[in-house]
Amino acid sequence: MKINFKEEVQKHKEDLLSDLFELLKVRSILGTDISEATPVGSGPKEALELFLSFGKRDGYETKLVDNIAGHIEIGEGEDLFGILGHVDVVPVNESEWTTPPFEPSVRDGKIFARGVLDDKGPTLAGYYAVKLLDKLGVKWKKRVRVIIGSDEETGFRCVKAYFAKEEQPSIGFTPDAMFPLIYGEKAHANFRYVFDKLEDKEEYDYKLLSLNAGLVKNMVPSEVTAELSGNLSLLEEKFNEFLKSNDLTGKIEGNTITVYGKAAHGSTPHFGVNAATKLADFLNSINLDKNGKLYVEFINKNISDSPFGDKLGLKYNDDEMGDATYNYGIFKYNLEEAIIETDSRYPAKFNLLEKLNELKFDNVNLDVYSNKEAHYVPKDDEMVQTLLSAYRNHTGDNVNEPRVVGGGTYARCLKKGVAFGVLLPGREDTMHQANEYIYEEDLMLSVAIFAEAIYNLCCK
Repeated sequence: MKINFKEEVQKHKEDLLSDLFELLKVRSILGTDISEATPVGSGPKEALELFLSFGKRDGYETKLVDNIAGHIEIGEGEDLFGILGHVDVVPVNESEWTTPPFEPSVRDGKIFARGVLDDKGPTLAGYYAVKLLDKLGVKWKKRVRVIIGSDEETGFRCVKAYFAKEEQPSIGFTPDAMFPLIYGEKAHANFRYVFDKLEDKEEYDYKLLSLNAGLVKNMVPSEVTAELSGNLSLLEEKFNEFLKSNDLTGKIEGNTITVYGKAAHGSTPHFGVNAATKLADFLNSINLDKNGKLYVEFINKNISDSPFGDKLGLKYNDDEMGDATYNYGIFKYNLEEAIIETDSRYPAKFNLLEKLNELKFDNVNLDVYSNKEAHYVPKDDEMVQTLLSAYRNHTGDNVNEPRVVGGGTYARCLKKGVAFGVLLPGREDTMHQANEYIYEEDLMLSVAIFAEAIYNLCCK
């Protein structure tokens, strides 16, 4: 069966964009209204049910699993092929957006909205690729499931619940990264620094009452606020000089100091500007109380401007998987507790846990509470080569090669799973950032690439 995939995609374009805009309007951030009916909040549940409703509308078998994941199944055969995507999104700082993040808009050929690139747009592209093939009347040799999760950004509880009850695809991909293809993902550890409370009898000019930054661990904090006791007006000249010398913006209002940085994905912290570590650098230069000093001095000496772990002796790089990275994503300091949450992505051959165990600090404790092994599928695997061939056929790109990334995707949930699309080489990566967008033409191209790849893998 000969198919002009790009031509067929255009026949579905209007419907795809209509579904996408409806999905993007759902504020599917991890919620606080947790219940059996909404295990990660009503927003993610609403987005999940909406996505499944598209499949039911189109006449396909759908299933909701534990109100946290689900699937749309198309095709026939004993073998099961999986396309895994998610509808939950990371939080937003709305003041940083040009247009409201949950009111999708189109400017200069780009669709702007939270989740349009990570991962509502790509997941919908995967679904439409399968739907396109089925409407053409292809002969299936595999069943294809579009599996949708609602907790990818904050813990993978969705796929854990799903695969505890449902069949696991033998092979598959997640459209939640970049082209041409991601065949390996670094190991992933989460750990926190917990600070002791010290008896404070020394004299000081300022007392740190609170410091807060970060929305989720896997995102570089773009804003930090700190409250201090003392006369902050005396700091304004020094603070303004600090902002200017570091090319930052910020303000002092009453007893509160705010610094603005730049958000970035937690797997690439070096592309962002961590507002919290910058403010800590400034606070370390003033006469603080003993507990406040312990906190900001630790940040300044050990983690500020150190996304590759240089300051703590945690730097590592190899040719297979690249650099170990460290994102300091959540900062919480008050008179009761003081913590820093870290998200690390590191190569399989690096024994990070052993290195962390060797670290010792006065009055600071290190708690490693999560660790996932690296994921890898050989580059010469038949599925990898079939996916790569579809990409090259539609783009003419014979230069860029499959690679390893630090991002953790659903690909690691499958024994033979990879991340495939949709960010094209040379395009700006706005995942987890303000003004997230995707080019409309790139989204349509992705559907064509997916459709050809699925056809070659799953049809007779």
